[in-house]
Amino acid sequence: MLRTLRGIPLLGCLLGSLGCHGQPPAPPPVPKGDYSAIIRYLQARIPRDMAQANVPGLSIALVNGQELIWARGFGMADKALGLPVTPNTAFRAGAISKLLTASAALQLVEQQRLALDAPIQQTLREFYVRSRFHTDQQAADRDITLRRLLSHQSGLPSEHLRDLRNSFAMGQMPMRVSGVWLSTPPGTQVAYSNLGYALVGAAIERSSGKDFETQLQHSLLKPLEMHHTSFVGTAAQVGYRAQGYQEGIASTDAQVRDLAAGGVWASPKDLSHYVQMLFAEGLYKGNRVMARRSIDEMFTQQNTGNALDFDCQIGLAWFLAPCGDEPIGPGIRTYQHSGGGDDFAAQLTVLPDQQLAVIIMANDSNAEDLVATLATDTLRLMLQAHTGEPVCSDDCQAPRHGLKLRQVPAAIDRQRLAGFYATAWGVFRIRDDANRLHGELAGYDFELLRDDHGWLRAQKRVLGFWLKDLGELGRIQLDVITVQGRQMLTARSHGQRIAIGERIQPPPLPMAWADTVGTYQVLNTHEPDAPLSGISVRLEDGFLVIRGQLHDEPLTDYILLPVDNAHAVLAGNGYGLGDTVSRQVNGLSASGYSFKRTHPPLSF
Repeated sequence: MLRTLRGIPLLGCLLGSLGCHGQPPAPPPVPKGDYSAIIRYLQARIPRDMAQANVPGLSIALVNGQELIWARGFGMADKALGLPVTPNTAFRAGAISKLLTASAALQLVEQQRLALDAPIQQTLREFYVRSRFHTDQQAADRDITLRRLLSHQSGLPSEHLRDLRNSFAMGQMPMRVSGVWLSTPPGTQVAYSNLGYALVGAAIERSSGKDFETQLQHSLLKPLEMHHTSFVGTAAQVGYRAQGYQEGIASTDAQVRDLAAGGVWASPKDLSHYVQMLFAEGLYKGNRVMARRSIDEMFTQQNTGNALDFDCQIGLAWFLAPCGDEPIGPGIRTYQHSGGGDDFAAQLTVLPDQQLAVIIMANDSNAEDLVATLATDTLRLMLQAHTGEPVCSDDCQAPRHGLKLRQVPAAIDRQRLAGFYATAWGVFRIRDDANRLHGELAGYDFELLRDDHGWLRAQKRVLGFWLKDLGELGRIQLDVITVQGRQMLTARSHGQRIAIGERIQPPPLPMAWADTVGTYQVLNTHEPDAPLSGISVRLEDGFLVIRGQLHDEPLTDYILLPVDNAHAVLAGNGYGLGDTVSRQVNGLSASGYSFKRTHPPLSF
């Protein structure tokens, strides 16, 4: 909750005005089986793409079945030291860590030390939750299972921000977060949760009797000969790890508390061994690493029937559909996971039916769009080499130009759509103003028009002329539909429907919460790199709006909905939403932090 915009899943492409659809050089014709043509093309393209995006270093690996076709490093792992990227250079892989964590948990399920559908409280006995969705609080505890944690359906908050950069032992997390309020009803929708994976890491330690790193090395990493992969240490401590950069400037290697969710260092070459094991149904070089049934379980959709997930399918850790990203090709099954933040970017994508995979990692905050586009284009070429036929004609990519037909929504349509929408990126305001429909999201102002298919599209005018490109925001098609009695703002991107936000009506405002308007500073924190320094609460059009503050940087606005005199929630559903904010004697508390009022109510 209350995060900066950077690092929220899908945000880079949704709001990026340029990067997602930059024009790479035309790929060559690729005869069947000729991967050398792909390698030559990538050797020419990658340095140019890196220079355009100001990315210091990048590493890539291509896999075909049990063969590592190619692994190569480009650019600099450390500019100051003059260290080049090699195939063995390890990058922080971020959320790709979850794939390894889920695999290690399933190994313990095979050994009957963990159970997929038993309450996680059987292993982490000190952990309990509080729920506004259950009348029986013990039932809420029973609903938190390993399966739901691994598939982001536990209902837990996305993050526990307090001590996010601390290095205390993983086994302390269950006690530290016990009593956390659920953000969504368990088992009803996918709500991405790093906190959930931190608990999985603790369960791995508790059930194996080993610390997390030791267990992962013993059960997974060493059997897969992943010699440059580890969840501990920093780049300064290990010479073959890349330095991270933020827009070209070297950054401090951030301490990661939730190692199981995002702490792994790895090279694409090392991760290719993991992919080969998956393709071989659990075998690596003839040795059994995982049971076939565990891999089948990872790749089985877990959220069937969740109406609010729309076309986004998830397995255990793996996303089994692009979830709004550009697909590889029509009818091509694609499983993937990306990792971003902490000045690195990574993506691992596999085509299970063809047993093709690409793994790409880079060491700059600017690299997320480059990595995503390069992964998609490379897999299309690999698929062409696999089949001998081009993957795409005109049906892989959405139109990249302005609307063919721009139509101002009718008055009744504008009235129906106008309102406040809670999204993971903050408040999406849609206003009926001067007979036009205007939108504002995360600082982007635009007009909403109906396209020739009846969808809403964002457009921008300057000096009376239509701009042709608002980035991905101008290309996706928006509309509001009712699902389970909730008005959902949805987007159609590359033929898939995904949830963007939920329309929120102004609620009755109890006096206790009206009195919380003001500014607050965080209390009792000595974190060197705390994600929050304060919050503010204000009234806007009948809503309480809460905003985080990080030193002098204002963060995102969220709608705060009172539940009772003591508790309110961040409105909406999805990443960072549904989290509980509580009133205290001298202020507010949220995500493990206590906040003390510093100023009386302000006018905004």
